[in-house]
Amino acid sequence: MITNNYTTNKSLFSMYQSSRENVKFSVKDSKEHSTIEFMSPKLSGDPQVDRARALLFKSKSPKGAIIFIHGTGQKNFEPLQYYPKFFLKNGYTVMMPVLPYHFERTPKAKKSGIAFIKGSDVELAKRFDQAVTDILTCVDYLEKIEFEKVNIMGFSFGGMISTIAMAIDKRIEKGVFVVTGGNYEYITWKSIATKILRVSYEENKACNPHECALKHIIFDNVAKNFKSLEDLKKMPVCFTYDPSTFARLIPPRKILFFKAAFDLFIPNRSSDDLWKRLGKPRRYVLPSGHLSAHLIFKKFIARKSLEFFN
Repeated sequence: MITNNYTTNKSLFSMYQSSRENVKFSVKDSKEHSTIEFMSPKLSGDPQVDRARALLFKSKSPKGAIIFIHGTGQKNFEPLQYYPKFFLKNGYTVMMPVLPYHFERTPKAKKSGIAFIKGSDVELAKRFDQAVTDILTCVDYLEKIEFEKVNIMGFSFGGMISTIAMAIDKRIEKGVFVVTGGNYEYITWKSIATKILRVSYEENKACNPHECALKHIIFDNVAKNFKSLEDLKKMPVCFTYDPSTFARLIPPRKILFFKAAFDLFIPNRSSDDLWKRLGKPRRYVLPSGHLSAHLIFKKFIARKSLEFFN
């Protein structure tokens, strides 16, 4: 049993469990792909955020389906379409969703992705909840068009969302996690990408390195004993959206992992933490930084991922 002396938030007790029974999908076809739209089952209250959208690259004779999840930021959606298009050419139907708070799902006057590196732990947990719920809804759609099993691939932040989704939904058969990690103690205080989160915590006196370290004394025990979503009720809020919390629920044989050796966004300790908690699945260590992993090694990543999915 997971026990601790920290309080959680009652509004988070049903995380990742929003009903998806009555979701209505609209489909708009174009020459290159279809666009699937639906209302997020987990509403944020902002209509700009809650109108979900995904690109569907549909193979005429599919040998399987893949959900590809982009990373956080403002300019990576177009470049990362390289992977869905590559898998499409090799016989897969691929769905590429836009995550909440990103691109056209960004609140007015805000920057794409900033919501996931700024805010309180409760706010972040709700945003992760919506992101994962939307991915599970994409799995529902693919099942609706007769894919009983799907694969998933996530890049950077998308790898975090992929990890949580795969741990929850057994319809997801295989996962490829690229330049991603877990354990928010390392991500929050060591990554150059989360400086804004550190400033926010310090300004609001919500957390600091010392308090975070004390809280994470129990993290190893929590992650080792995590069994179901019910266990989220007993955790500090920041554990409820940490990929490393969920890792033990995924068999290592179902995972392919890529690490960037010189990653300033996902610290080595964060990447290694998730990889170890996943059971040390097959891993390629790329001699690159975070962004250059795609720029230099996209063909290698795509080819090895295809071999794994095949």
